[in-house]
Amino acid sequence: MWCDSPNGLIAIENLELLYCTCLAGISAISGLLLLLHHCAPVLYYLCTGILLGSVGYCLVLYLAPKSRVNGNGKAVFITGCDSGFGFGLAKRLDSLGFTVFAGCLLADSGGEGSKKLRAECSSRLSTVQIDVTDDGQVKAAVQQVKDRLPTGSKGLYALVNNAGVWQPGEIEWVSLAAYRRVMEVNTFGTVRVTKAFLPLIRREKGRVVNISSVGGLHAGPMAGAYSMTKAALEFFSDALRHEMHKWGVKVVIVEPASFARATDIVLPAVFNKFVENLRSNIEDVVMEDYGKEYFDFKMEQLRSYAHGDLAATDPTPVIDVMADAVTLTTLTHRYLVGASFEDYLTWMWLGYFPSKWTGSTLLLEGGPIPAMLQKIN
Repeated sequence: MWCDSPNGLIAIENLELLYCTCLAGISAISGLLLLLHHCAPVLYYLCTGILLGSVGYCLVLYLAPKSRVNGNGKAVFITGCDSGFGFGLAKRLDSLGFTVFAGCLLADSGGEGSKKLRAECSSRLSTVQIDVTDDGQVKAAVQQVKDRLPTGSKGLYALVNNAGVWQPGEIEWVSLAAYRRVMEVNTFGTVRVTKAFLPLIRREKGRVVNISSVGGLHAGPMAGAYSMTKAALEFFSDALRHEMHKWGVKVVIVEPASFARATDIVLPAVFNKFVENLRSNIEDVVMEDYGKEYFDFKMEQLRSYAHGDLAATDPTPVIDVMADAVTLTTLTHRYLVGASFEDYLTWMWLGYFPSKWTGSTLLLEGGPIPAMLQKIN
């Protein structure tokens, strides 16, 4: 079975193992309780009570009405609002009464996303020019927010670090410049923006919401560079959460799974540019060892899954969770968002099984092998 996500293509060969393990676990618990019932009745009643109480507590938390903050008079800054999740979240929070600062890479150069936001949202929303890799633009964005905070507001209620880029390709194919670029946007961009806005967030005892990915939890083939950036973002967020606790600032991670087609991250024009950059910058000896046939096959395979039917086209589930991370009064540390129930279970449990059971490969039957291996064989 295949799961498609912006961090690469993961072939999970034994998803059924998850269901079998769950069934075995339930059977084992039932057998243990039955044994305790006959051998140690006191322990049986104690364990049964704890088990039922835990299940009941989880159900109450899940079903209980969720308390949310009122958006009136609260300001939110979001990066990456030109399209995708950031664009949708900006519109959602504007409709909830928040004062939204929508950070757009193309705000000052006529970007369609910023134009649509200004046209379709209330006067509370303003677009802000920001390239998260540019210190000057980040400082200017902070000043713009300071100058336009709602009346009576002490600072910024929420920062949503959503801006990000993809970088496909096997590790040997990706140039160091490409590694630096994706790290600069996805990781250092988040660090740069967060550090710049933290004084405003502290004054409001607000929150930081970082958009990571399942790629930060499990690295797949053809996604090494991207997964590195998201793994670093996970640890940055965890450390920040501990350090901000004393200030009353909350830090939340949102981890989307198979939503490649719900964003502009794999648009045909963008994907073609990735392919050409890889082809142009790959070292001669590396291309010789892998061979053009293998390279072209892997790129076409990646293209078919990135643009295929496995990835969700509707960004709503992710936008819903991002909005929850901004508006809920009671939060969890991280939110994993699957495109389907099966997708959610797959990513939730993937890290708990030995890699030999969940081995990842992009070699389909009938596909070519690298040129050097053809010579050896």
